[in-house]
Amino acid sequence: MASKPGIITSNKRIQHNFRTVERLQAGMELRGWEVKAIRSHTFSFGDSYCRFYGHELFLVQMSIGPYAFADVPDSELKRRRRLLLHRHELTRLATLISQQGLTVVPAALVLTDGGLIKVDLVAGKFLTTKGSREESERKRVDREIRGYMR
Repeated sequence: MASKPGIITSNKRIQHNFRTVERLQAGMELRGWEVKAIRSHTFSFGDSYCRFYGHELFLVQMSIGPYAFADVPDSELKRRRRLLLHRHELTRLATLISQQGLTVVPAALVLTDGGLIKVDLVAGKFLTTKGSREESERKRVDREIRGYMR
């Protein structure tokens, strides 16, 4: 049974607690049982983030549960997973992180038409409670202005 292309899951907390500066999509280096486990929705990436090790970007703290028909050691469930990006995208993210102090977090897992699993990444800043209130107030005012202009 083939899965339908589209969003597998998304991290909804990012919309409320995060000011987005840049979005991009990256491939992930996965093993066969990890792909099957993701397609059966036995994973969690709520607390995961991206981090540079050398010149490569890795997804850290993403937990992929064991696939029922695979013999997987427990140490493999939360391993670092390399993200597949072009060199110019990696250097752009590295400069954003170092100069502006941004954080890169996964926003969604997507299944493509070709059957590949990709991760949508968001680079931005976490908002404090006061910042998120100001952000929601600004969005409310923008909605009202758009309503009056119609």
